[in-house]
Amino acid sequence: MAARTRSTPYAVLGMLSLAPMSGYDIRKEAASSIGYFWNESYGQIYPALRELQARGLAKRRADRHAGHRDRQVYEITERGREALHLWRAEPPRAMPLRNELLLKLFFGERSSVEHDVGWIEQVIREESEALRQYRRIKHQIMKEQRDHPSLPFWLITLSYGQHHSRAVLRWGRETLNALRAVEGGAARRGSAP
Repeated sequence: MAARTRSTPYAVLGMLSLAPMSGYDIRKEAASSIGYFWNESYGQIYPALRELQARGLAKRRADRHAGHRDRQVYEITERGREALHLWRAEPPRAMPLRNELLLKLFFGERSSVEHDVGWIEQVIREESEALRQYRRIKHQIMKEQRDHPSLPFWLITLSYGQHHSRAVLRWGRETLNALRAVEGGAARRGSAP
């Protein structure tokens, strides 16, 4: 793979470095691990698997289960491990920020404050739930994966999620206060003689 190509094949290759998996398994495992900060759809996973196989970075085999259709399971090759290692050594690209909520808030007006308050309250609920999930995940991996060599790296990424959620919660509370002040100012102006 050429330098600075799409990250999707490397995300898939990274998942295969953990264990042989089918496309379905990759999507399922990614949702409960890297899915908190990286999302891959089936429409991205299967082309990436074909690409990795064509380049010799992964190999495919049929996995037979009695009474079921054959599953196609992919494994990382030694060449794939080398490619993953080289990709990991490259500096990460800057993260583009695309946030529809911020876009809507930027174009907000006093008449939309009620909607804005509702959206911010939803963000606060979601981030509070995310923090509960992160605590649950940390407890689970500390219990089930205590001796896994990748545990420190998993905890690092989990910590990022926790810090991000706490920061968004702080921002959300500040934003609610600011919106309520705007709302109160609009109400006072509306009642002026």
